Amino acid sequence: MPGTSPPARRRRRAEPIDKHVAKNGTVTYRFQVDIGTKPDGTRNRQQSTYRTLAEARREYRRITTEVARGTYAALTEITVEEACDQWLADRRRIRRNSLERCRQDLKPVRRRLGNKKLAQLTKKDGDALVEWMLSEGRRSPRQPRPDSMASQVAALIALHPDGISTAELTAQFGRKVHHSLASLVQAGRVSRPRRAVYVLTPPPVTAAAPGGVKPVTVRSTLSTFAMMVQSYVDQGVLPRNVIALVDRPADVITDHDEDETNAKSWTMSEVEAFRAAIAGERLAACWLMSCYGMRRSEVLGARWRRLDGTALRVRRGRVVIGTETEENLPKSRRSRRDLPPPPDLAAALRALKTRQKAECLARGESWSDDRLIAVHEDGSPVRPEWYSGEFQRIRARAGLRRIPLKGLRNTSVSLMLASAIPVHIVAAWHGHDPAMSLSIYSDAHPADLQAAGAALFGADGERRARQVGKL
Repeated sequence: MPGTSPPARRRRRAEPIDKHVAKNGTVTYRFQVDIGTKPDGTRNRQQSTYRTLAEARREYRRITTEVARGTYAALTEITVEEACDQWLADRRRIRRNSLERCRQDLKPVRRRLGNKKLAQLTKKDGDALVEWMLSEGRRSPRQPRPDSMASQVAALIALHPDGISTAELTAQFGRKVHHSLASLVQAGRVSRPRRAVYVLTPPPVTAAAPGGVKPVTVRSTLSTFAMMVQSYVDQGVLPRNVIALVDRPADVITDHDEDETNAKSWTMSEVEAFRAAIAGERLAACWLMSCYGMRRSEVLGARWRRLDGTALRVRRGRVVIGTETEENLPKSRRSRRDLPPPPDLAAALRALKTRQKAECLARGESWSDDRLIAVHEDGSPVRPEWYSGEFQRIRARAGLRRIPLKGLRNTSVSLMLASAIPVHIVAAWHGHDPAMSLSIYSDAHPADLQAAGAALFGADGERRARQVGKL
């Protein structure tokens, strides 16, 4: 029609990104991209959602470019449970105990988020996981599965009101019973009224509901969870690692904690009191090896053939993996070392070897230097959890401050450094990096701090103090 202008043509968007506003006001940006064809010949369209327009544009350009090149990997459709299984199965270059630790870390993730699609994970899911673990993430240790060994052991103990010995339990269930006994004692279902005898503890009137776990447990789970998610990001089947954005919970400091020190080791007088307490113990040599800073795995993996007149060769270690123990290579290359045993340790090792030979002869067995040093009287290997538990029992009888077994290793490092032994020698003795000696294992005691303060200005400080006193 004359005098009228043609309708304006609608401009085509350069990038088909749509803005979406949710009911709660949250703004996101979406786009769809053809990433190929399905098995039935139809188009395979993938929808992606991002928090910002800039992020959506960046990912749209990346995806379309990779699709054009034929290098694009579509977003994974597996669940978190399946992702955990696949990631654990692909970790072939780590030690079994490290793999078991990763498996334990991911258990809360499986329980809380296992059925969720991995590609649909959000930071909100990670935050909810943290809150759940801190408030109710602990399974009640008082309610094991009825078919578990712990339940069977508790049922047998219940049939003996006056107590049942460890030997009887071992005859019934084998050496694995020690792991179940340790968990039952920790849960308060079984008590140990006297040495090697167990009785059932009456259940409380009202069972407490499962509570939360400690922040350090949550941090460990988040670290492993983030590692798992990051592996899929690196493969190109996830756009980003949302779990890495989750804040790690800090330890809660109470008024009681403000009056406590952060000590992780003993003083010289305390370790000497412990050495006196183990003088009559059958495994005194093993406890001395721990006092001299050897790892628990190294003590329990030591064999007589690796001990000669000049050195104890650290070559293997025994670690706990679930309900089993495994002997493998030391923790690191630095851990392979030859330690000349001090006189007291050398004497204790000779006495233990003589005693074990006599025990072996009494059982009618032939002696071999390939035997482990840390064994029970019946020749069975000492389990790691028993060794840690026995340390706490000896410590309690001696009236000493509670520290974990690895605190003996911290004590050894701290006392060597306080004795002005060069840090590289301290590190070589303990089988780790010198930086580890200073940053992780060393501990400053009150006496060390007092000596440091007194030595700061030396005699000049004392002279000034006397002059101030005269004013």
